[in-house]
This record gives sequence, structure tokens and C-alpha cells, in this order.
Amino acid sequence: MKNTWSASVAAILTAVLIVMTTGCAGPVKNERQIKTATDNLQGIIQSKLLNLDNAVSSAAAKIAKSGLQGEETRGILNGLCKKYPYLLDCSTADPQGKMIIVAPEGYRRYEGTDTATTEASKKFLAGLSENKQPVLSDIFRAVEGIDAVVLVWPVVTEKGELLGVVSALFKPGALMDETIAPQAKVVALKVNVMQLDGMVIYCSTGTETGKNVLTDPSYKNYPELIAQAEKIAAQKTGTGGYIYPDVATGKPVKKTIYWTSVGLHSTEWRLVSIAELGD
Repeated sequence: MKNTWSASVAAILTAVLIVMTTGCAGPVKNERQIKTATDNLQGIIQSKLLNLDNAVSSAAAKIAKSGLQGEETRGILNGLCKKYPYLLDCSTADPQGKMIIVAPEGYRRYEGTDTATTEASKKFLAGLSENKQPVLSDIFRAVEGIDAVVLVWPVVTEKGELLGVVSALFKPGALMDETIAPQAKVVALKVNVMQLDGMVIYCSTGTETGKNVLTDPSYKNYPELIAQAEKIAAQKTGTGGYIYPDVATGKPVKKTIYWTSVGLHSTEWRLVSIAELGD
């Protein structure tokens, strides 16, 4: 109840902030208002990511002393998951990717599971072992059977020895939706979050989540949209537009867009706001 109440209050406060800073209590009317609303959302989402990053870093530092297993470590992981309710699970793993402790209790059955089951996951773990640097992944199918992303921090002793990793697994939408969806509705924006490979990992209306704008067959007849997506992937921020059928009428309408970026540890996601401003 407390977490639900806090999330509701945060959403209301963010909506008020956007109305105040954009200067409109309804649909955005121009490109400046689109940019202001999007930049406000960017600041909130980036702050959430940095908050989580600091918490996982702190957990890794504590586990470097407590070890990858044991009740003290389980308590640290349970505390991390409790603090951030959008997390699916928090875990420790050895350098080869074998999960040692998984919290909360509902995910404990995955302890002992090997996460290095694909060439991509093996390459991911090899890079982590070599560089001993934190990583935010792109979306992937986790061993838990869920499409999610993972924030991973290495567990390194005072002597520089890599004991393993601490991971926080979550769905991007779970982190973003309570912030983006209410505000997007207030100002009549559609907001997508896109990986640099074109994959939409979050859509405020839910219609494009899981689609790759660059490769999905449903977009093949809209080269202007694909070209815009390529530009979005290549540039951290920018403006543009394209023609696309209206969902309700099927008639072509002009879409005006502004995008900016969020991310951690060299992984970038594009925060893309889409509006219909009319002629």
C-alpha cells in the first residue's frame, strides 16, 4: 500500500511539473512544448536509473565482504529488491554465470541455474570478467523466462579479485510506466523508448513494445519512418517527423518527434516523444 501510494503521489507531482514547465494543461501545441515535456521525463528516468545503479553498487561492495552466499548476502539482496519494487529479482552469480543466491523467495528456485547458455551471454560474462566494470544490458530473454534487462555490478575484493557479480533484473516498462504513461496522456504525447538496434523496449500506449522499428515487417512500407529511426539511433538527441496512418481512421497524418537519451555504463536508450500538431 505504501509503495502504491508513493508511486501515485510521484506521478501526480510529475504531471504538475510538466504542466508548469511546458505552459500547457492539455495537448502540446508546438515543438518547444514537446521538447520541454520530454526533457522533464528524461531527467526523472535518468535519476531513477542512477538511483538503482548506486544501490546495486553499494550491494556489490557489501557482498565483496560477506561473500556470494550466506544469509547476510541473502538479506542484502532481499533489501535491494524491497527498496525497488519494479525489480523482478536480485542475485549473485560466480564469474562463469552460475546463479548462487536469488531473491526474493519466489525466485529462489533459480539458484544453481547457469545463465551462460548462449554465445551472447558468454560474451557478456567474458567482457565483465575482463573489465570488471558494471554493465546495463539490452533486453534479452532471461533464464526466468522473461524478456528483461539486467544491471550487473562486479563483486571485487580489496585485493582486486573478481568473486562474481550482483545482478538486478527488471522490465524496462516497470521502471518507466508510472512516470511516463500518466504524463504522456496529460500532454497527448506517445512516448517510446528505443534501443540503438531499433528495438522498442517501452511504448506508453503499449502498441509498439517489443517491435523493432528497423526490421519488423509491419513497418516495411514506411521508409520515412525507418529512416527516422536510423537517425534516432545514430544521434543522442534531435527533432524530426514522418507520415504514418492514424490508428483510428487509417488516414495518413504528420507525426512530429523529439528525442533524447537515458542510460548507464555506455548503454543508451532513446526516449522518443511523438505528437500530432496538425498543420
